[in-house]
Amino acid sequence: MKVIKNELKLCLICMEEHEVQTIILDINEEFKGLEVSFDATYEYCDKADEYLETEDMIKTNSLTMKDAYREKVGLLTSKDILAIRNKYKVSQKDFSDILDWGKATITRYETHQVQDRAHDDILRKINSDPKWFLEMLTRADGKISNKAYEKYHKAANKEFRKMK
Repeated sequence: MKVIKNELKLCLICMEEHEVQTIILDINEEFKGLEVSFDATYEYCDKADEYLETEDMIKTNSLTMKDAYREKVGLLTSKDILAIRNKYKVSQKDFSDILDWGKATITRYETHQVQDRAHDDILRKINSDPKWFLEMLTRADGKISNKAYEKYHKAANKEFRKMK
C-alpha cells in the first residue's frame, strides 16, 4: 500500500471527519479469462481498516485494469489510442467518422471498452502510416467540417514528411 495523499474530510466509510488517505494498491483481477495485475486507487479509512472507491476511482481503476489486459494480450492501450488521435490532432467523433466506425467507438476505446483485434490493427496502421491516414481522411471528406478536414490534413502531412 502506497499513500499518495492525506486529506481531512468526512470519511464515507465510518461517517466521521478525519484524515482519509488516498492509496495505491497492487491488484490482481481476472478479465476476459486472464489474470491481470495493475495499480488501483482507493480511499482508506484507518479507523475501520477498510477501502472505498469513489465513482471517479471506479472509472479510473476499471480503465487501468483494462489497459493492463490490453498490454498483456498485445493491444494498444487507451493512452496509445489517445496518442494516435493527438498525433493527427483529430477529435474522437471525427476520428470515428474518418474510420467509418460508430460515432462513439473511439470514445469508448479511450474510456472503458477494449477494442477488438481488427480495430486495433487499423489503429496501428494509421499510427505507422500517415499516408494511409490521409487516404482515410480523403474518403471522409464531407463527413467532417472543412475546417477540421484542413487541420487534420495539415497534421497528417507533417507526420508524413517526418517519415521521409
